[in-house]
Amino acid sequence: MAPIPLRDGDLRWVFPHLAEVEPVLDVLNTATALVERLAAHLGHPRDDPDDPGGGLVFDHLPGAPYAGLTGTVRTEELVFELRLSVPCDARGRAVRPPPWLVDGEISIRCDAISDCGRHELETLESECGTPTEAAGGVLAVAGWLLSRGTTVPPTGWRERDVLSRHR
Repeated sequence: MAPIPLRDGDLRWVFPHLAEVEPVLDVLNTATALVERLAAHLGHPRDDPDDPGGGLVFDHLPGAPYAGLTGTVRTEELVFELRLSVPCDARGRAVRPPPWLVDGEISIRCDAISDCGRHELETLESECGTPTEAAGGVLAVAGWLLSRGTTVPPTGWRERDVLSRHR
């Protein structure tokens, strides 16, 4: 599944009954700009086809009833990610929104001898009942990621990793 940039997708994949697209799209475009600013701050060129440098993209499988949105900025060790999704049932199938789930996460690559993957450092989560609230939640998480990514130096995250060098 190739990510689809916000500008190339359809918000009704995420918000099936959205009546007025423009107000929600305006908020999400502002969130995209914040994710792109974080990517630029961390040294990701905006026009690199292998690493588009942030922004929001749709997670849309053709034929799936709903899609989500993500915004991800990666460095060699760090990942700053935001997600807008719908809840899933016990079998992992998407259920009809609302609510929409909005979450953000900052994680770091494991530095132990036996690499376990990524360690979650900070998270932010919310549940939203309307498309407008969900877009506002995405904007809030994008702002939080930008703030955290620009106030904590990239080298400062390792000391926040309580699992660093675990065995």
